[in-house]
Amino acid sequence: MSVFISKKLKEARNSAGFSLDEASKRMNISRRRMVSIEADESQITAEEILDFAKLYNVDVRELILESYVDSAEEEILCKRYGSFIKLFDQLSDRDKEDVIWVIKQRINGNI
Repeated sequence: MSVFISKKLKEARNSAGFSLDEASKRMNISRRRMVSIEADESQITAEEILDFAKLYNVDVRELILESYVDSAEEEILCKRYGSFIKLFDQLSDRDKEDVIWVIKQRINGNI
């Protein structure tokens, strides 16, 4: 497993309002195993991660992806980039080429 997943599991449990005992009973695992999972001392299966996500009522991506963006943040990003595209469309072809060149240089680490 990873320290990140262990940390996210503990955060999700606390946010859902479950004690270690309650969560371990609902997951049908021992309290000791639950502690070792949250301490990143025990391996966890993909199926168990799915079960934890269901129990804690969270998106499984939130438990395993460090760059997970929830739907509210995603909507904000879409609006922000939508505004950028509208402005980009107003540029001349030459200016669009310049913007694309700058972006490519930035991606390549040249600027």
